[in-house]
Amino acid sequence: MYIKKSVLAAFSIVLIIVTAVLTIGAVNPFGFMNYSDFFKFSMVSNTIKNMYYKEVPMSEYANSAIEGFAQGTGDPYTNYIYGSDAKEYMEDISGSFEGIGVYIENNTDDNTITVVSAISGSPAEEAGLVSGDKILVVSGTPYTGEQINEAVSNMKGQSGTTVDIQVLKADSGQVVDMTVERRQVDVKTVESKVIDNTRAGYISISQFTETTAADFESGLDELIQKGINSLVIDLRNNPGGYMDAAIDIASNFVKSGETVVYTLDRSGKREDYNSSGKQRYMPVAVLINQGSASASEILTGALKDHGLAHIVGEKSYGKGIVQTVFGIGENIVSVTTASYYTPSGVCIHEVGIEPDEVVPMELMKYTRLDSLTIEEDEQLSAALAYLQNNK
Repeated sequence: MYIKKSVLAAFSIVLIIVTAVLTIGAVNPFGFMNYSDFFKFSMVSNTIKNMYYKEVPMSEYANSAIEGFAQGTGDPYTNYIYGSDAKEYMEDISGSFEGIGVYIENNTDDNTITVVSAISGSPAEEAGLVSGDKILVVSGTPYTGEQINEAVSNMKGQSGTTVDIQVLKADSGQVVDMTVERRQVDVKTVESKVIDNTRAGYISISQFTETTAADFESGLDELIQKGINSLVIDLRNNPGGYMDAAIDIASNFVKSGETVVYTLDRSGKREDYNSSGKQRYMPVAVLINQGSASASEILTGALKDHGLAHIVGEKSYGKGIVQTVFGIGENIVSVTTASYYTPSGVCIHEVGIEPDEVVPMELMKYTRLDSLTIEEDEQLSAALAYLQNNK
């Protein structure tokens, strides 16, 4: 069969075009068929790269573009973290770092850096930072919520040095200047004791890490051996952490096989996380406040919905979404992948959990919980009163 050269040439051109289209579609971050945004992005990026009046490393262009793609979700918990920020992020979740010791978030409502809670025993707690405070300026530089990573880097530093911050206080509405010392912050997530002159055990959890569940169970076993007949779990100022740790702790109380929490992804696919542990039988009270978030709310919601604990304090923070962390070389992508629901089907995101017994407390008391007497700690007093009447 004879085919004209012109036909072969036309066929080759069509093949090249189809191959190019498929190749661009395969790498197009805006979707396989959304070429207009891809070409717009390419034109803008090339214009800046070629025309900007200074030389900028290509890696900076690429990282900034990827960071912007993550921020385009409008979700403060979906982030691309690179360079030294990625290293600092891994240090944070390892539970040891040098800094002031405060958990913060990008508050998208007003684009501010908002305190979730100060780490127990940290310089931030000693300085009086509490949930709801807004950090406006660090070392003379103003920061918005979108600049949270830069602000974190500025607040961290060598132990023994200080950092000046300007804070809008949640309780007074006044802007105050603070000088906070940086220290090595080693996060011990679980503290346990028998409350004086009672048979009530007390376990505080400052955050949920990989070791928290094992530390909790060990502490609870020791308290049981000391003869406790009831338990207070203190989740005040706990910003959350690993969901698995909260599920494992809940499994000490929730009947084996029953739901602790379930998640729904973007397609509506449900995944249930059930109790796998042994059920402990004792009256339990849980303390929460506006600094109790995420995994703290998973544990609280499970115990509340199953009728296994009396919840005391103030409404929790309201973070009912789950992040999954992916490693991209030395960099990190944290992506919100699902919403979580308490066993009764409640999503508490931006709503929070209401206590069974509302007991307000001055914000400044939350900065020194460890030093409060039982009489000074209205919420702990209320929890002990409940346990005394429900043995």
